[in-house]
Amino acid sequence: MKNVRLERINSEIAAAIQAIIDNNIRDPQIDALISVLHVDTTPYLAYSRVYITSMGNTPTAEIVARLKGAGGFIRG
Repeated sequence: MKNVRLERINSEIAAAIQAIIDNNIRDPQIDALISVLHVDTTPYLAYSRVYITSMGNTPTAEIVARLKGAGGFIRG
């Protein structure tokens, strides 16, 4: 059985992270369009795994490293 509450939380987290990436992250070394594909949150809501995709000139590994560096800002 699917947990509707958890799916709703996942979609809200994905929308919030997408808005933060689009509006607040200003890294001149990221020359790519970043999109949040999916979010998996643990049932006790302590951790979330965010899946992204990118389209542009910047390698994906560098984008992931830069987003991990901005993780504290995104969580805040």
